[in-house]
Parts: sequence; C-alpha cells; structure tokens
Amino acid sequence: MDTQLLSKDCHCKPKGPKYIVCIEDEEYPWDKNTISYEEIVELGGWDAALGVIEIDKCNNERTLQPGEIVELRPGHGFAKKICWRRGLTAPEERIQQELVLLRTSYPDLQYVPDGQWVFIPRYATDSGWSHSLTDIAFQIPLTGYPATPPYGFHVRSGIRFNNQVPSNYREPAPSKPPFDGDWGMFSWQPEAAQWKPKSSIAAGANLLNWVKGFAQRFKEGK
Repeated sequence: MDTQLLSKDCHCKPKGPKYIVCIEDEEYPWDKNTISYEEIVELGGWDAALGVIEIDKCNNERTLQPGEIVELRPGHGFAKKICWRRGLTAPEERIQQELVLLRTSYPDLQYVPDGQWVFIPRYATDSGWSHSLTDIAFQIPLTGYPATPPYGFHVRSGIRFNNQVPSNYREPAPSKPPFDGDWGMFSWQPEAAQWKPKSSIAAGANLLNWVKGFAQRFKEGK
C-alpha cells in the first residue's frame, strides 16, 4: 500500500495544506497536516486489528501503533512519498485459513507443516498429456507469505505431453516433496499484477486460485 502526499501550488489563498493520500492504489484528498493510525485504517477500509505498516522513501518499514499520529510535511515543489500498507494476519493463522478454503475444492488435501508442503491427489490435466490425473504437490513460501507468492508445482515423475518432455519442467525435481514416490517440477508463478493478497483471503490472491491456475498450464500443453 502506497501513501503519497503532494503539496500543490495554488494561486488562490489556501485554507491549509492539501494532500493526496494514496492507499492501495486509491487516492483520497486530505486537508489536515496529520493523519492517525485509525484514519489510515478507515480510509483503507480494513480492520484496525490488522495493523498499519509505514514505509519511508528509503523503503524502511515501521509498524504504527494504535492511536499513533503521523505528521504530514508538505513538499517544496516536489512530491514527497510516505507509504503505508495494511498488516496481514500472522503467517500460521493465514495458512490455516487458506487450507480451509483449499479443502472446499480439494477435500483430500494433505498438509505437512514441516516445510509447509501441500499435497493434492488426482488433479485433472488435459488432452495430450500422458496422465489424465496426477498428484500435485507445492510448497508455501517459508518466509514472507502471503506477500511472497508461491513458485512452481510438483507432479509425479514420468508425465509427458505428446510423448515429449514438457517445457519449463525438471525431472527429477530440484527439491523433493515429503511424499512417497518420484517427482518432477513445473516452473509456474503468478504474474506480479495478479498476486495481490488481501486481509480477507477470498477477496484477493490466495492458494485456491493459485492451485486452480495449474489447469491453465496443462491446457497450454508443451
């Protein structure tokens, strides 16, 4: 979440400093020279319990405290950036919520907390593939999730498309999932513009959408 404050030149007599507060790509006019933790939360439209993180122009992060007031200083003929973003739920809590959502579509899912591995049996591929169904495994990022998106997914070794080794696929996989058998790995990552997690899991990027996106890779073929 970026918050940008701009000083604006005006030929009329100003009533006070004018700011544009930009929160998660939405711009809000702001007349006061201060803004509080609670006002940032209200403008951003999220629960105050999620927190607010301030990012300065040097990309240093600082967690604001409830009730804290930030002084906004007008620039002098240039834009000065102050950045805020909402906090997200603790990783462990977030992952458990994501697993609940995943199980609505994949009830046989297995989860291994050590390494944060997810196993989904019998995932449907597409025409041309040597396996109409294949087990899937992937790892939730160990640090930075959900801001850091997942990368790659594993399938049972031996999968081929029209009898050829698929592109962007490694066999054996560089890292072996903690599940029986041999595995290969597809390189697969969401576009940066698509991976925008929200405090409400269903409202933004999540693991369920990520897993359903594997079908697009199989649809592409080789």
